[in-house]
Amino acid sequence: KKNKIGLEMISSGINAEYGGCGKAREVRFGEWAGMIRDNFEEEFWCEEGYYRDTVGSELNTDKKLRPNQTFAMVVAPDLFEEARLTIALETVGTKLAGGLGMATLSPDDPEYEPFYNKSDRNCNYRTAHGFNYHQGPEWVWCMGFYLRAKLADLLRQADRNDGGGLDGRGVAQYFATVLAPHRAMIANTPYRGLTELTNKDGEYCPGSCPTQAWSSACILEFLVEWRTCRFAADQ
Repeated sequence: KKNKIGLEMISSGINAEYGGCGKAREVRFGEWAGMIRDNFEEEFWCEEGYYRDTVGSELNTDKKLRPNQTFAMVVAPDLFEEARLTIALETVGTKLAGGLGMATLSPDDPEYEPFYNKSDRNCNYRTAHGFNYHQGPEWVWCMGFYLRAKLADLLRQADRNDGGGLDGRGVAQYFATVLAPHRAMIANTPYRGLTELTNKDGEYCPGSCPTQAWSSACILEFLVEWRTCRFAADQ
């Protein structure tokens, strides 16, 4: 089915309308991938030190800082310039990393609302009925992708420098510190799992599912990758 920006999925690729002229031509998936690769940095890199959330949005979302960029860093790292990726991870870690999860919107954003209450019946549309679900509450599964992107970046740095300049024990201590709250939650909750999300700075959120598979699974994915990396031997 054709969407509103003129792309129609077909078996061999997409039909794309260019420039609003109504004319379409088939774009093979390989060509489409190349177009994304060739234009990604120019379109998504933001001089504030992160990758923008959207491009060409009509809803004023293009420069919002969210953790979504770390998903792309994990599944398609070749899209990124390594130096910029490192800078973006520092920005994401500083601005979005919370107690257990990643804030879904930067605290610097005027629409940031980090306290989720789906039973809220007030007249503020930004929070009523849990409208702010993705506008600041800290999602735990996103932390897994951030940690995987961070680990991969540190491994690339170590490979470039033949291990020099990076303290393996320091790296291990960093990840152990980040995951300490997760370990505590698993040990102290009856579900032996990780919650869906928290409010600001890891604060308990009554509206969150108390244990959710993807929260645990994404942290486990990081731990599997950690066990086989060069830094694990320095623990």
